[in-house]
Amino acid sequence: MTARRQRGGSLIEVMVAIAIGLFLLSVLTMIFTSTRLTKTSQSGLAQLQDNQRTAMTLINSVAQAAGYYPNPQTQTAAAALPASGSFAAGQSVAGISGSAGASDTLSVRFASTSADAILNCNGSSNASANSQIYVNVFAINSANQLTCSVNGAAAQVLVDGVSKMTVLYGADENNSGSTTRYYPASALPAGATVRSLWITLTLVNPLANQPGQPSTVPMSWLIGLMNQL
Repeated sequence: MTARRQRGGSLIEVMVAIAIGLFLLSVLTMIFTSTRLTKTSQSGLAQLQDNQRTAMTLINSVAQAAGYYPNPQTQTAAAALPASGSFAAGQSVAGISGSAGASDTLSVRFASTSADAILNCNGSSNASANSQIYVNVFAINSANQLTCSVNGAAAQVLVDGVSKMTVLYGADENNSGSTTRYYPASALPAGATVRSLWITLTLVNPLANQPGQPSTVPMSWLIGLMNQL
């Protein structure tokens, strides 16, 4: 019986096999990259939305308590919230306009007792039986964090990824009970009755390294105030 000669693959066949293998590898790489990018985008978007909700909730909860005091039947706002620091008697919101495009600060004050259970910006309430005035100062630090200080204590970080805060004060110039014009703190007329706040936060975009994405995302909203000067 004549032995059959074994024959290996030709160079062309080897090259075709390599080409097919490289093609399949590139497809797998594209799928992996796409899946990873999608996961990163979803995570970044969730982080951005969480930062937006948290910042809005914290500022709203404190700002809407601005000017509150426990005994309006027996006290006036001027008596319950006397002149102190940058606040005139009865005044409940104040701020500082950032120079050269820097971030503003927002100060909100109210008085409360333990029965009110009103929280300051650090999540604490008045545990004593006596009325306590709280001054909550919101600001942005150099690490792009929204912070708040209560009654001059060290500022506590509230939200990461916030690079700037701009605050406009809605003044009731005709004493009509509604806002007629918005001013920055530096231009707010002395003694103006403030009915609302227009807050704009500039958030760092966690997707900024992706094509077509901006480096920051602005978020603006209005807060109606209760009983303010």
